[in-house]
Order: sequence, then structure tokens, then C-alpha cells
Amino acid sequence: MSSPKENVRKEIRQMRKDLLPEEKEQMDQQIRERFLNLPQLEQVKSIYLYASIGREVDTWGLLEALWKKGIRTALPRAEGKELCFCFVDNCQRLQAGTMKIWEPKKDCALADDPHSWVITPGVAFSVDGRRIGYGGGYYDRFFLRETGHMRIALAYPFQVRKDIPVEPWDQRVHAIVTPEEIKNCSLENRILE
Repeated sequence: MSSPKENVRKEIRQMRKDLLPEEKEQMDQQIRERFLNLPQLEQVKSIYLYASIGREVDTWGLLEALWKKGIRTALPRAEGKELCFCFVDNCQRLQAGTMKIWEPKKDCALADDPHSWVITPGVAFSVDGRRIGYGGGYYDRFFLRETGHMRIALAYPFQVRKDIPVEPWDQRVHAIVTPEEIKNCSLENRILE
């Protein structure tokens, strides 16, 4: 018998799979533009994000745009059960890693910005920022270790729900960028307006 979280994961994965390529591309572009047009982005020194795979919201276009803007970017590398973020400035600095996800090569410099924004992956999000990830707990452990980051999710509209099943240790996001809007999920951290 599958868990409520696993049922949500299965449902959302199918919805992402059912997206027509042109629908996905259009929503990816709208999300990227909405994020890149945030006025607060001008004050950000660095952004931690992930290399999207499969049918996730595309982060590759965002990564290239951030490089062009001169914003330092870091991607995660799995080391055992923990994530460490390392700065990268081009695709040649990446290699296929855990679960075939692109990650920084071993010689990339460790990221050291405890107040950077972190683009946080997930399968589903609630309107108040709760998150269902992929089940490994990597980001939950990272955010327990480094609490000062602004956590931002990129999501298709069907990934944002009124309520989702979560556990006490699941770490929330502060904002969700969708094609239509930016949802502030936290009363104490409303900088994305």
C-alpha cells in the first residue's frame, strides 16, 4: 500500500509527463522570466539551484541567464546523505552524478554564502510552503544545517495545492514562482513582492 506522499508524487509525475512539449516550454519560459524580473535579484550575491532533469521545471535556461547577469551560481553535489553546493560558471564544470543528476566536478569551489537564495526542487507544494520532495531528504537536512537561506520553488500550477501530506521534519519554501504569479508562503519572509 502506498503512502499519501507517494500517491501525490505519482499523480504529479503523470501530470508533468502529460504536458505537451510546447506547453512545458511556454510555462518554463514564463517561470524563468517572472523570476529574472524580480527587482530583488539585483541585490543577490549568489543563487544556489539544481540542474533539472526529466519533466521538472527547466533550470538550465535560468542557469545560463544568471551566468549572463554575472550572478554567482552554485549547484549541489551529493556527498553521502548530505548536499554541498559548489560554484560553477559554465557547463564544462559539471558531470553526471548521483541518480544521473548533473553536479559540480570535485575541483569546483565550495559555495560559502549562508544568505543566498536556494531554488528548491520538489514534486508538490502547498500554498503555505510545505513541500513534497523526491524522498531522499537531502534538502531537508541541508536547510536544518543552513537556516539563513531564502527558499524558492519553481512550479507548474498543478504542482501547487491547497494542502499536501508532510512530516514534521519537512522544510518549507518561502515562495513559489509559477507561470502566473509569485506566491509568498511565509509571513515573516515576504521579500518576493
